[in-house]
Amino acid sequence: MERSLDPESPVPLYHQIAEVIRSRIRSGELGAGQALEPLRRASEAFGVNLHTVRHAYAALAREGLVETRGTKGTWVLEVEANESLEAFIRRVVSVARRDHSLVPGDLADAIRTLCCAEGNPRPTVYVVECSAWQCESHVKELRATFDVDARPWPLTDGEAPPNDGVILSTYFHYNDVRRAWPRRLKDVHFLEIRLDPDVVISLCELRESSEGRLRIWVVERDMVTAETVAADVTALLPRNGFAVSAREYERPRDALESLDDGSVAVFAPRVWGVLTDRDRAHPQSLEARYVFDAKSLADLGCELRWAQLTAASE
Repeated sequence: MERSLDPESPVPLYHQIAEVIRSRIRSGELGAGQALEPLRRASEAFGVNLHTVRHAYAALAREGLVETRGTKGTWVLEVEANESLEAFIRRVVSVARRDHSLVPGDLADAIRTLCCAEGNPRPTVYVVECSAWQCESHVKELRATFDVDARPWPLTDGEAPPNDGVILSTYFHYNDVRRAWPRRLKDVHFLEIRLDPDVVISLCELRESSEGRLRIWVVERDMVTAETVAADVTALLPRNGFAVSAREYERPRDALESLDDGSVAVFAPRVWGVLTDRDRAHPQSLEARYVFDAKSLADLGCELRWAQLTAASE
């Protein structure tokens, strides 16, 4: 048996010893029921201390390849023809360390790159929001930032998303998701959202072209949501020159008929989605568009190892 180890390798010695024994088991040289060498004899043969061999034997035991029976020694177990997923992964990681000096993170990146090169599908992400319009808006954000297959999944659809992808929603709808799909709550990634700064820029431009204070009507079908959006708008605007109020309309487009020259209607996202193209094009009509918090989105992409798009790939 080959007993030489490479002390200069970044692969720990106990990993090298475990791989030697693992190879002997795979080849059939060591069969079920056979005993491994006693710790002292193996440590002398490999030229290492007892603790290193003990560590190697323990690693093999965790993989289900051997069993330590106290003072009686360590014995090879019956191995099924199809090794377990955990054993397979451990073996691949071990070989990657030994032959290519790859740590698990680098190995995962290499596998992902290879899969993309071979045309494997991109990660699927189901974006959950209360309306199709908001879903589509966040889907566009994801597609512009990461190489993922983002798909809209409105809460109004009733059924939970399939199990073949990541579920992404916002903290604003945490309780809605919890009520709708309580058993799937643990599978959902929630992100913070922020009012798009472009909304404030547009309001400031309208203020410059108007006389006196600009009156902003934040329009929704329910007053609670209207007041929430109005508070977000107020927080980002300069202190002077604006008067923000929440307005509740059963038919949101009716707000446009009540506007005068010094006012503008800012529609909450879900009611913006039901307006006609003509209503959206109205010069005094704006969407209170919300976007994912940039840092939260970047952190999630890093955690899930989504490939980030470059300017060229966009």
